[in-house]
Amino acid sequence: MDLKMKNKHSLTLLALGLMLSLNVNAAFINGSFETPRFTPDTADWTLYSDSTEGIGWKTTATDHQIELWSDNFQGVAAYDGAQFAELNANQVSALYQDVAGIAANSLLDFHFAHRGRLGVDTMQLDIVDLGADNLFGGGDDITLFSSQYSDDNTAWGFYTSDGLAPIVALGNTLRFSYISIAAAGGNNGVGNFIDAADFGVGVNDPSPVPVPAAFWLFGSALAGLGVFGKRRTA
Repeated sequence: MDLKMKNKHSLTLLALGLMLSLNVNAAFINGSFETPRFTPDTADWTLYSDSTEGIGWKTTATDHQIELWSDNFQGVAAYDGAQFAELNANQVSALYQDVAGIAANSLLDFHFAHRGRLGVDTMQLDIVDLGADNLFGGGDDITLFSSQYSDDNTAWGFYTSDGLAPIVALGNTLRFSYISIAAAGGNNGVGNFIDAADFGVGVNDPSPVPVPAAFWLFGSALAGLGVFGKRRTA
């Protein structure tokens, strides 16, 4: 390997290490719904129990079913990766994760992609502090954030906490819920695709993680090496 190639290789490894460090505070498990992985050879969509190993999410649906779709099934490209989820599996329900260990006064970030299935679908994002008992519905819950988002079936909408009022953790377990509100067509089991979800401290803003200024000079070299991929939209 000549010196030029060695330098490029070292630059790539260093940059990748720094990129990974930007996500050390991410909180979600399986935010892009890539696990369990299935292929279009066996299925274009699959229902999984929310107790399935590695799935990471829970649902409020009474049948405990979570619906995952594969990339480009029925012409819908995943926003990120090769799979995504539908909030309305068999029922109007919510997908959620409970996250513990985020210190009081931490500033919370989030991002996610949402898309309608048959037309304009609406979902709600809730971030709830579960109080001192760390139990949902225990009487001391505090809603830190709640907002609705509507998107049609022609493209993904991508949303972040950037520019919003600060969302400040209180130090208890947090429940982060994506809730189906309305879906075009009136079928309770159809609507509200979601992908690329994450939540934590500094997920959108890298400033809490020290990053050398020279990192930003790596872009041109990495582009030439094909390191940065393009996020898919449709």
